[in-house]
Amino acid sequence: MASMFHHYAKLVGPAGIISIVLITFIAFTASSLFTLIKIQEDSMSPALSNGQVALVLRGSGRIRPGDIAVYHSPTTGKLVVKRCVLNSDVEPRIEHGWLITPWGRWYLSEEQWKRLDEAQPEGSLFMVGDNQFKSFDSRDYGFVPRKNFIGRVLNWGNND
Repeated sequence: MASMFHHYAKLVGPAGIISIVLITFIAFTASSLFTLIKIQEDSMSPALSNGQVALVLRGSGRIRPGDIAVYHSPTTGKLVVKRCVLNSDVEPRIEHGWLITPWGRWYLSEEQWKRLDEAQPEGSLFMVGDNQFKSFDSRDYGFVPRKNFIGRVLNWGNND
């Protein structure tokens, strides 16, 4: 084995070995920082459609209102993709049954409104689908704890 390494080292030289080590390091680092997911619902349409692939930056600390994020549903445990519209420390703005945010308006039933008005765990996030009438989201199950999050969607587009 050692003789094979020495033969290879002579063949590619020090720069080649450094390049191989660097490429290997980048590959392992990238896989721990990023992941690809395939969208499997229409709740984020038109921003994301069923079948599209999105690049996700791992980690929940980077998710802010306005971001699209991936997390485990508190009710089913399945991975879902929704938009963050509220932090638990922000007072929601509700007008005539609509939750108003800089990212849109979402209709709230009386039950959903009451759920939104309850005290929430610190650091949790309110997640909703852009396609609100096809989305099962925080309006139905409340704020999502940060521990449920995989990360923030960085890139999406038409993957046709």
